[in-house]
Formats: sequence, C-alpha cells, structure tokens
Amino acid sequence: MYMLFFICLSLISSFFPVQNSRIDVLSRPKPIPPGHIEDRRSVYWIDRPPPTVGPDGITKCRMNKHQLSLVKVKELHPEYQGDRPTSIWAVSLGALNAKHRPRLDVLARPKALPPDYQPKRPVYSIVPESAKRFEATQRLEQLCLPKMSRELKIKGDTEWDWGEWISEISPAAKKATATPRVETLAEAKRWHPEFLANRTVQWAVSDNAKTSIASIRLQQLSRPKSRGGNDDYDPYKVPRAALLAQASARISELSTPIARKVRQKKVV
Repeated sequence: MYMLFFICLSLISSFFPVQNSRIDVLSRPKPIPPGHIEDRRSVYWIDRPPPTVGPDGITKCRMNKHQLSLVKVKELHPEYQGDRPTSIWAVSLGALNAKHRPRLDVLARPKALPPDYQPKRPVYSIVPESAKRFEATQRLEQLCLPKMSRELKIKGDTEWDWGEWISEISPAAKKATATPRVETLAEAKRWHPEFLANRTVQWAVSDNAKTSIASIRLQQLSRPKSRGGNDDYDPYKVPRAALLAQASARISELSTPIARKVRQKKVV
C-alpha cells in the first residue's frame, strides 16, 4: 500500500513540477570540480599529477634544473686555504740562517727614557739619614707650639652675655674732661636751613582755602561736557578735528628730544 502511495506521488510530481525555493538551492552541496583528485597527499602544486606514488605512498615534488643547482652545497674557491692546524708553525731554514742588519739591531732596542725622567714616588717615603739626625732650631720649636688664646674677660659666676664683659677703661680715662673741639665734633649734624621734612598724613587746611569761592571761568571749566541721552558717544573714538590738527612750533619744539640724548640707529 505504501509503494502504491509513493508511485502515485511521483506521477503527480512529474505532471505538476514543484518550483524550488532559494533556500533549497543554497542547501545543496557544492559540486566537485571536474579535475579534482581525491585524497591528494602532496602539499606541492605541480603542473600535472605524478604518474606513480613513492614507495611510502606519498607523492614527491619535482624540481627543475635550476632548483637542483641551488640545492647543491657551495663549492670552495680554488685558491682557498684552510685554517692552520695549530697556532705554532715551523720556521723555515732561511729564516733560521738569516743574519740581521745593523739597522734592524737599532730598531730592536727598547726605547730609552728621557734624561729628565723621574720614576713614580713610592707609597712610603724614605727618610734620609740627615733628616733623622736633624735638630730643630729655637724658632722652629716656637712655630710648632699651638696658638694660646687669652682667657675671655667675662664674669665666671654667670653665663656669657654681651653685658658681662669686664671693663678695661682705665681710671684716668674715666676722669678725663673733653676739650671744646671734641665736644664740637660730638654734636649731631644739623639740618640744612631750607630742609623740609616729609609732610604728615593729615595736615590742616587754611582758612583762606575753606572760604575761597571759585570764579565763573573755573566753574565753566570744571563742568563736564553736556550730551543728550540720544547721542551715540564713544569715548575711545578720536574726533576728526583732533586727527587733522597740526602742532604749533612751540609744541613741536617741546616734543623734540634733546640733541645729546639722540643716538643714531646701528645699521647691520
């Protein structure tokens, strides 16, 4: 009964072919190329497959003549000489029987030291016998003595301080009377008659300054320039009249530097 069902299904599919979807096409396995050789064991690419395999069942690479020449070991140069078997070599008979010349004898001598050459001084100095028997003079013994500092004249019962020194002023100096010249020199230097000391931070204002009244001209100059609220005034803008103004001869004279302070520029 099952066989009859499959036969009927195949007949129906032959009369009414079913269209394959994109997923069915992508799910098909990749076809094998026509020149494919199954189970190729060689890892080298060659133009044509080897006729037979080796005794171990593995194909081998075929090399051309140039590859075979590169594989060979590099030959040594015809004039190459190998290393000596030992560092000691035999001296020839000619060298053994050779006679040296006078010039060769001069060159073979060691270099002579200059007449002023002095060898290095030994670590331990050698004291001569004369120095051992030398007797120091009285002046030398005096210089060898350590310097003796005088005792400080301070009170021994208290700690040292600048006011603890013992006075060395003699009684005669204490009772001496100064001469008029010494008293004149001891006086402080006087100020100059026109000397003015620094003005105090706070000073008194005079009554005239308090009761003074400014003149009409002074009041006019003290007033700021009147401008309207709609005036577009820029305090940093220089007016055109000031740009076109020309300085007077006196202003030009005052603005010119002093001749003795003028230096010419150095031209490099």
